Amino acid sequence: MDGEISEVFDQVSDQISPEEFQGRVEEKVALMGGLCDRRTAAMLVARELGASEVLIKIGRIRPESGTVVFVGKVLSISPVKEFKRSDGSLGRVANLTLGDETGAVRAALWDEVTELIKSGDVKAGQCLKVRGLAKEGYAGTEVSIGRSGGFEEVDADIKPRVDPFKISEVKRDMGEINLVGNILDPGVPREFVRKDGSKGMVRTVLLGDETGKIRISLWNDPALMDLKAGECLEVINASSRERYGQVEIQTGGYTVVRKSDVPVSYKEKVDTVARLEPGMICTVSGYVTGLGEVREFNREDGSMGKVASIYISDSTGRIRVTLWGEHVDLLEGLDLGQKADIVDGQVKNGWNDSVEISCGWRTKITFAPPQ
Repeated sequence: MDGEISEVFDQVSDQISPEEFQGRVEEKVALMGGLCDRRTAAMLVARELGASEVLIKIGRIRPESGTVVFVGKVLSISPVKEFKRSDGSLGRVANLTLGDETGAVRAALWDEVTELIKSGDVKAGQCLKVRGLAKEGYAGTEVSIGRSGGFEEVDADIKPRVDPFKISEVKRDMGEINLVGNILDPGVPREFVRKDGSKGMVRTVLLGDETGKIRISLWNDPALMDLKAGECLEVINASSRERYGQVEIQTGGYTVVRKSDVPVSYKEKVDTVARLEPGMICTVSGYVTGLGEVREFNREDGSMGKVASIYISDSTGRIRVTLWGEHVDLLEGLDLGQKADIVDGQVKNGWNDSVEISCGWRTKITFAPPQ
């Protein structure tokens, strides 16, 4: 039984065998015509068996999870802040950070619930069972605890995760992310103008470890750090989001970014054409086996853009590659049979159920004469 449903089964294991539980889950998925995933189906089966509430691990909480119930250890508590609502009434909010062995999440306490913090009834180190509404917060997923939610202290042996995440473990809408990565591309600081007219700095850095690579956005002072390829960077208390089909790490005011002496290795994984699937961010190496014409088009802002297609082949197959913008200039003088290396291309659905690689501004492309 896979981890997707095993933690749900553990909560009803005294009532049903693993084989029967898995069978009922698959039956539920089929009955609903594929409208629910296996984990949701497992939770429905558990409720049919009398489970009043099914606990979820913190690492699985996402904004679309709806109402969730989980158990976590209190890692930190923020002061209670007061604010004025649009109707002029006074509101109060405070944040708890709770963790288990799968990760950490921020829980927002509202209005009268914050009295438990002021009174000292909630302390760091306590284990709480929390019921609240998962939503997208300012720094990744958070759980809102208002009048319809709540929490209670429980006797549980929870050992929160202390090891940094591996890059492959970072999913969209996570918060409280700690990791260490090798700087593959340090990027360059860029100045921008905020809505209020003030200026800020932003920098996109590409990090890698033995499990993959990911981009991280650094803002203001951290964007001006002296960073070099090959150095290692430690990131504490960041969040993640999905942008243009890729998961990225976002930093904020509470994020710590610093150089690390911890060695982190990275080796680029080269995919074969036959293994490419829509949604992948791929690195492929092959030979140019087809050349298309360059086309110009008008962008929405009125500027002119360029696009062209080529075909590359390796020992497993042939695929169309679409080049945009400055990448099109690389085609000047290109001929059939030249070596092509594409790093960070996005695999998409093409014509007639085929797949193709789209090369945008994040993609690196090099062509070389055959050896």
